[in-house]
Amino acid sequence: MDQNQDGKGGNGSLKDLWKGIGISVGIYLLGLLIMFAVPMITIFYIFVAPIALIILTVVSFSKGKKQLGQGLLIGIGLNILLFAACFGIIIFNLG
Repeated sequence: MDQNQDGKGGNGSLKDLWKGIGISVGIYLLGLLIMFAVPMITIFYIFVAPIALIILTVVSFSKGKKQLGQGLLIGIGLNILLFAACFGIIIFNLG
């Protein structure tokens, strides 16, 4: 356990985990800003962002950055839950 926390471990450090979470949340926040600026690309972005995050996750695992890949997976999960909650609130308020 100590080997991973000092940043010299083979699978990465805890910092890599937080980097992965930050990257995934950052991609979605950047996308939200772009969607508010140019509403025409909303549908395009909804499909491109998850695909890009899945590709980033696969690449990080294949390069041996296990903690970064796990952080990206956690970030993807958080974003899916956030979008599902917002979708549910919007649909519930329409009916």
